[in-house]
Amino acid sequence: MSDFLKSNKALDDAIRGATTVEEIREVTLAALATQGVVVRNKEDQYDVRVVPQAPAPPAPLPALADNAMWKDSETFMRVLYLRGNSRFEIFGPSEQDLDQQEAGLRALYAR
Repeated sequence: MSDFLKSNKALDDAIRGATTVEEIREVTLAALATQGVVVRNKEDQYDVRVVPQAPAPPAPLPALADNAMWKDSETFMRVLYLRGNSRFEIFGPSEQDLDQQEAGLRALYAR
């Protein structure tokens, strides 16, 4: 089989009950027909190609009801680089609150 067609539980279960080579072939084709499109060559019954169906689109992500990072009262934001590439994002209801938070962080990392 080709690289894009991998075995799966449904295919393994279908093959497990077969006892002859011809049964394995037909059971495999029947199982693959449910998973993709089986294309047979009219001139040669053993020339069978499997073309997979397009994958289902992913389910949409649910909207976040409450983002813990942004609160209605915290409309101000500031980015600080205190040491090298250490990035700090602080949020607050006013610029004065951000100034206090920044002073506290600078005092903490000044040690």
